[in-house]
Amino acid sequence: MSRTYATSAAVVVISVLFPLLGTIAVALRFYTRKQAKLTLWIDDWLTIPALIFEYALAGLLIWGAATRSLGQLLPAPDPALGPQGYLFSTSDQQIRLQQIQYFFDFIGVFTFGFLKLSILFFYRKIFCTGARKSIFDTITAFMIILVIIWALAFGIGSIFLCGVHPQLAWAPVAIVAEECSPQLLVLEGYAISDFIMDVMIWSIPIPKIWMLQMSVRRKIEVIAVFFVGILTIASSAARMAIYIIYIVNAFAQSDGETLVTYLLFWTMIECGLGLIVVCLPTLRSIYSKLSPRSILSGIRSALTHQSLRSSSHISPGTTRLESLDRSGKSETSVTNLYNKDEGITQTYIVGAHDLEQQNTFPRVGIRVRSEVEQH
Repeated sequence: MSRTYATSAAVVVISVLFPLLGTIAVALRFYTRKQAKLTLWIDDWLTIPALIFEYALAGLLIWGAATRSLGQLLPAPDPALGPQGYLFSTSDQQIRLQQIQYFFDFIGVFTFGFLKLSILFFYRKIFCTGARKSIFDTITAFMIILVIIWALAFGIGSIFLCGVHPQLAWAPVAIVAEECSPQLLVLEGYAISDFIMDVMIWSIPIPKIWMLQMSVRRKIEVIAVFFVGILTIASSAARMAIYIIYIVNAFAQSDGETLVTYLLFWTMIECGLGLIVVCLPTLRSIYSKLSPRSILSGIRSALTHQSLRSSSHISPGTTRLESLDRSGKSETSVTNLYNKDEGITQTYIVGAHDLEQQNTFPRVGIRVRSEVEQH
């Protein structure tokens, strides 16, 4: 199986990388909420079970890779069984692979459900603020109900694919085909509906954003933040293609275990990207500060202010006033000099562009973009 990208090493890498990145994303989400003194809402709390389920999926993949059930060719069936020998194979690796796939399917459904609900509740938090209900309010409420029904239907359906005997899901393929006949239809329907719902959910806010009172450039910037969801849609499309094209009779292929590994591989990628993407819109206050333009402006602001402090001569009777932020601490970006004897006021606004980029202006007040001298 060395010819494929879904090797044992690759499986382990994504199983470690995505939960780690997901943990960082969720932690930063809660951190920014606490720093901004904002109340945690439903969309924030839904990321916790999604992260827990992602760790469960990662554990299953690592288990499979460590036991040579994923990323490796399975033992060949007994030649005496003929070309259909794969139907009766009982190797430990194949049974373990089927066990992993069984648990992966329903855990994945619930993970996707929590992620979809998180982004929908996030939409409602930022767009449904008025007492009067809008079309957007109705659409998001309908989608929330639809996602809950979808997750329960496919999640429970995946658990009971083989009726009340789940152990049949990892029996020889011949028994699975006989006792778990709806398996392919259920899983194929799950993959297709997951892709369609992702497209719908990530497209919902675009018309709403476009109607906001802001410049076209600003609208495009905001839409771009949400449109990173296209990464999740792409991985969902890859998983759907594998289900439709290959998994109809995977083990009938000469390398059917490779196809199953592909399926689990892309499911993990979709879950990992989904959790990160769901958190990104809430982290704008962090990554906006790290933009090259903001960093350069900050350096220029610091240098300019240092120059003003060193060059300004404050005569007796002159009072230096420094603006205070909301916490009562002095902000070095604004310095006012007032001389009551001479009646001269000089106001220096340094780095105001930075404050605008970081959206730290108070809601009420006077905003000054450039340096002002008043005599």
